[in-house]
Amino acid sequence: MDEDISIALRKLTYELCRVSEESSAGFKIRKVPEHLRTENVKAYEPQIIAIGPLNHYLPREETHLAEMQKHKVLYLKKLLQRRGEDLSSLGRYLVAMRELEEKARCCYAEPIHMLLLEFVEMLLLDACFIVELFRKFELDIWEDDDNVFMTSWVRKKLGRDLLLANNQLPLFVLQQFYDDTKMPEDQETNFQDLILGFFSKVLTVQLLNVPRIGPFYEVDTKTKHLLGFICDYHWEWVPRFVPPPYDENWNFIISATNLKEAGIKFERIEGESLLSIDFDEDAGILKIPTLTIDDDIESFFRNISVYEQFFPFDEYAPLINYLKFMDSLINTAKDVELLFENKILHNCLGDDEVVANMFNRLGDSVALPLYNFYGDIFHNVNEYCDRHWKRWIANLMHNYFNTPLAIISVFAALFLLIHYKKYYLLQPFKNAAKTQLQHL
Repeated sequence: MDEDISIALRKLTYELCRVSEESSAGFKIRKVPEHLRTENVKAYEPQIIAIGPLNHYLPREETHLAEMQKHKVLYLKKLLQRRGEDLSSLGRYLVAMRELEEKARCCYAEPIHMLLLEFVEMLLLDACFIVELFRKFELDIWEDDDNVFMTSWVRKKLGRDLLLANNQLPLFVLQQFYDDTKMPEDQETNFQDLILGFFSKVLTVQLLNVPRIGPFYEVDTKTKHLLGFICDYHWEWVPRFVPPPYDENWNFIISATNLKEAGIKFERIEGESLLSIDFDEDAGILKIPTLTIDDDIESFFRNISVYEQFFPFDEYAPLINYLKFMDSLINTAKDVELLFENKILHNCLGDDEVVANMFNRLGDSVALPLYNFYGDIFHNVNEYCDRHWKRWIANLMHNYFNTPLAIISVFAALFLLIHYKKYYLLQPFKNAAKTQLQHL
């Protein structure tokens, strides 16, 4: 055998033996793909806190992230004090994280180049901060050191950063730390309720107006992190028939202003979900929940889109479907203005053109899902518009073209209108030419 082939064979054999089925199967926490990241780099970057191995080194390079690193250490210290434990108890928590180390590494698509102790320490500090933060929001127990979290902008930015696609820890790490540090006040709830309670208070998006889970809920093992939990849990509470996949489901509708001209009316609805869009075929009313547009909404939608595109267990991609629906409605600032007037959009940015451009860009580089969540609504709206135009034409024919004489009269009127319009447009030029000839 050729020597080069032998070397390649040994190398490939080593790689095949080294890789495990567990490390290559299923969903992975991954860096945002470059073709999506370049659409808006800042939408995927943390603004206040770095979580997990993919962003572990950022606080050393970005000073605005350094403050929260101190709070991570402080929260661990405060937890030990509250539990009546001293620093010697740290070993027990480090051992618990060490037992999860290999499984946690396998949750990431790329190799994590961190030493074992560094990785375990990161798991402990990040898990402790998140669990303690959620507890404080649930129990409304704050100390003097928590003053920074009393400001609304810090709370919003924490909610934003904890839902970034590459700013994640595996959910089972958070669950394990919560279970290991349970206190008597935690007995009436569970970690999933803490998650929902926190994000319902910091997100402007109406995603979480749904029943809480209760103390005996079990985590779905397919859910890998906080972003996935929020997306999946919300999807479970959306009662909607999803049609079978076929191309016709992706026939889109015309923009909001054009729909208005076609006789469609818009109405805000107070529903349990942002996705709960409906169409009243008899009245021609498109019913849509209110969406608040603020500085962080684009980041939220972009990171949800990353999750839905790379999560193999869900072919429906409900939030991408929602964005495609809104992109159909919004082409220009006039569409944004119309939806604002009907209280469907609450525009905190102020500039309608900015909002229109945002929706037009959100779908760039994002593949269409296999299923169109709103295929039936698209179909019914388009049918209604067709009927509207047909009724308009029928009414025109009935009132103005009902006899041969009426048809002749209409065409005669059109001929005279065009003739006189042409006459009045050309007359100034003829007068000017006549004046010039007289001067000659």
